Amino acid sequence: MLDSMKLSRLLSLLLVITFAACVGQTYRAEVGPMFARARGEFALANSPQNQVLPPNNSVDGNMGLGETEFAPYVALRTDYNAHRARLNGFYIDSEGSGTLANAYGNIQAGEQVQTSLDFFTVATNYSYQVLRGAHYRLGVGGQLGFYSLDVAARSPIASEGVTSEVFVPMPYLEFEGFWEDFTFGTNMGIMSADLGDANGRYLDLEGYANWAVNEDYDVKFGYRYILIDGYGRASSRDFDADVDVQGFYLSAGIRF
Repeated sequence: MLDSMKLSRLLSLLLVITFAACVGQTYRAEVGPMFARARGEFALANSPQNQVLPPNNSVDGNMGLGETEFAPYVALRTDYNAHRARLNGFYIDSEGSGTLANAYGNIQAGEQVQTSLDFFTVATNYSYQVLRGAHYRLGVGGQLGFYSLDVAARSPIASEGVTSEVFVPMPYLEFEGFWEDFTFGTNMGIMSADLGDANGRYLDLEGYANWAVNEDYDVKFGYRYILIDGYGRASSRDFDADVDVQGFYLSAGIRF
C-alpha cells in the first residue's frame, strides 16, 4: 500500500525547494472567474451508525445542487530552466433544494430538504521537462492537492452534514504545444489510495489555451475537472462520495 504520509512530505519538500531555487527567475500570476458545477452522488450514515450506508442521493438531482456557480480562480507559476512549479485554487458555494430519494443521515427518504455544497481546492505541483522541441514541451513530476467537500441537508425536523478533507499526493504529467503567440496545454494528476478521510480514487485534470498578448500580459481560457470517488469516515459518520466538480475559467495573467 502507498505510504501517503511519506509521499506527501516528499512532494511538499520538492515543491518548497523548487520555489526557493527559482528566486529571481520567471514568474506568472493569473486571476479570473470560473464557472463550475458539482455532479454525482453522496450517501451518509445515521448518527447511531447502526445500519449500513443507505443508497446514494444524486447531488445534482435529489439534492438540487447541480447549478453552475461563479467561483474565483487564482494561479501562480514559476519556471527555471527545465523546472516548473505551479500553485492554483478555487472555491464554490452552492445552495439548492430537493426531495431525497434515500435517507441522508437521520433524514428519511422522501423528505423535502434545503441543501448546500461547499468545495475548496488548492493544488501545487512540480514538473521537470523531459522532452522539448520547437513546438512542444513534456514535463513529469508530482502534485499535492488539498480537497475539501462539505455536503449538508436540512429538513423541517433534522439537519445533517459531513465535511471531508484530504491531502492527495499524485504523479503528475503535463504537455504543451506552441503555435506563434498561442500555447495549448493539458495536465493531469491521478491517484488511488487510502488517504485522510477516505479510501478512493482521485483525478485532477486541466486543459487550456493561452494567448500571449505581449511580453508581460496574456489571456487564458481553460477547463478543470476534479473527481473524488471515496468511501470513508468524516465528521464521525461513514460516507460514500462519488462527486465531480468541473467548469470553465477565463483568466488574465501577468509575467514578471
